[in-house]
Amino acid sequence: MDRETWKISAAKSAAKLVRDDMKVGLGSGSTVAKVIRELSGLKSKAVFVTSSSESQLLAAELGLNLSSLDVHDKLDLMIDGADEVDKNFDMIKGHGGAHTREKTVAGAAKRVIIIVDKAKLVGKLGESFPVPVEVIPFAVQYTMRKLAGLGGGTKLRMAQSGGPFITDNGNYLVDLRLQSIVRPAKLEKAINDLPGVVENGIFAGVADVILVGYEGGCKALRSKRDFVNFVKTR
Repeated sequence: MDRETWKISAAKSAAKLVRDDMKVGLGSGSTVAKVIRELSGLKSKAVFVTSSSESQLLAAELGLNLSSLDVHDKLDLMIDGADEVDKNFDMIKGHGGAHTREKTVAGAAKRVIIIVDKAKLVGKLGESFPVPVEVIPFAVQYTMRKLAGLGGGTKLRMAQSGGPFITDNGNYLVDLRLQSIVRPAKLEKAINDLPGVVENGIFAGVADVILVGYEGGCKALRSKRDFVNFVKTR
């Protein structure tokens, strides 16, 4: 079985958590796209708030009932993916550049369900992915120097067109590469305290449940013990 199959297993498990009377936030990325397709196939009557233009377009195309946080500011669930998850359920997100909206939608949800394949479970954050940082275009080099002062390397994310990658909010993305992230919550705050920063892709203390797709199907991780035991046996 390959990772696509693992993602489908996690997506199916997440979609089954959604009841017709719920208000649900939807994140971004390839695994969430699979959730959206599953929900459409189930003909879900729930109300959905998406966190990116990509997810919104797909959900609208497939006929899901869409709303916004301006209308529904209290959500029952948020379903989203992650680039990396550690044993404390701290995460790096935002490889697709939607982490600012994702964090906003997650903040309105009673429970946050993260769906990943098992390859996304890591011993320490930053092993494979940099921390994406959304910054305002004004004085971007100044902001990048401030970010580099945290002890890492910085790189302005470029689009395939050749210019800077532009987020749904009209801002730039800077990838901050760090050798080690020892205290994710502390780093999350330190980055956001810098002038010019809008939001960063460290999500500390946000996830309630991790749904992990793997060769045996899907496993729900609800605690650090669940995480450690799962990694030991896989």
